[in-house]
Amino acid sequence: MRLVVLVLTALLLSAGAARADGDPASDYLYTQKVFLPFDVKAPKAAQQALIGTVEGATRAGFPIRVAVIGSAYDLGAVPSLWRKPQTYARFLGAELAFVYKQRLLVVMPNGFGFYWKGHPTARESGVLKSVRIGAGPDGLVTGAHEAVMRLAADRGITVEAAKPAESRNTHDRLTIIIAAVALIGAALLGRAALRRRR
Repeated sequence: MRLVVLVLTALLLSAGAARADGDPASDYLYTQKVFLPFDVKAPKAAQQALIGTVEGATRAGFPIRVAVIGSAYDLGAVPSLWRKPQTYARFLGAELAFVYKQRLLVVMPNGFGFYWKGHPTARESGVLKSVRIGAGPDGLVTGAHEAVMRLAADRGITVEAAKPAESRNTHDRLTIIIAAVALIGAALLGRAALRRRR
């Protein structure tokens, strides 16, 4: 039992350390549509509204993924791209190119970045100039929400927010923990069986 606790603790610590390495948003956006780092503590309702709007936009034929970046820490190994949303949007788009080639929106306190592989983005950049980003985490998330709505509207698409599913982050972590416990349990049972044979 002590071994199980130690391994689970190590897994949780390594998950936290992983955020400090590499590019956290690219890891999340491989499978999810919105990256909201832990240090962007906007009201839950605002976060859910953004997630629901992005899902609704995708269902309406306007696929888009959003990275909300609240600090240089959220950029992992590329903190030099802090407060350079357009440069980071291109960087993140290249990171995701193997699995995702559609619209990508980056939100930082000082502005937006927009990237769409193989497409001109001057029109979208013009739309985004009219969107205000308020102060603090709430301003970031609300600004992202408004940006998605205006970008879709500019293309003649009305977005109806979808009801977001339960947080995927929580679900994925629980899955990892359960799988780790199952593997450790199987290893312990196998070890016990080998001892009995001897």
